[in-house]
Amino acid sequence: MPTKTFLRKKILKKRRAIPPGVRRAKSCKIFSKLFKEPLFKEAYHVALYCGIAPEVITRSFLKKILKDKKVYLPQTDPVRKNLKLRRVRMIPADLRKGPYGIMEPKVSCPVRSAARMDLILVPGVAFDRQGGRLGRGAGYYDRLLRKARRVPKIGLCFREQLVKKIPVKQHDMSVDRVITD
Repeated sequence: MPTKTFLRKKILKKRRAIPPGVRRAKSCKIFSKLFKEPLFKEAYHVALYCGIAPEVITRSFLKKILKDKKVYLPQTDPVRKNLKLRRVRMIPADLRKGPYGIMEPKVSCPVRSAARMDLILVPGVAFDRQGGRLGRGAGYYDRLLRKARRVPKIGLCFREQLVKKIPVKQHDMSVDRVITD
């Protein structure tokens, strides 16, 4: 089985090779499937993320979701190496650039614990069909998802990010389902 570092480099290279227009079309397919997903339809408090290139594009769908759901985005605390979920109501007014250059909620946005979400939509570098997830390597999402063991989690990714098996360790948190294009 390949190491996490090797797999991360390989998949990131594949993902960067997806042209922007194709990435937009693939993101539309992913969200079309998500909107039909019963876990999503039934959820009211939904944690999402602001995708950065070349991830699944979430920003335009975030605006659609805000009409029917209470949406929470992660705010990064690089000192404690954790994420807080803060509610956003208006895009882009509730957002600012975070420590890693990713748009995230302002400190003035209300916090809700991960354990009180109805659904958490999770980014990743790679996923497998069993729910294994490979992140960027800092463990931010593993720490967040550990606090929400009973909350359904769906990984969002492009087909190019699916692998046969993710080399998981005891501290790695998995997702319940993966939606791809």
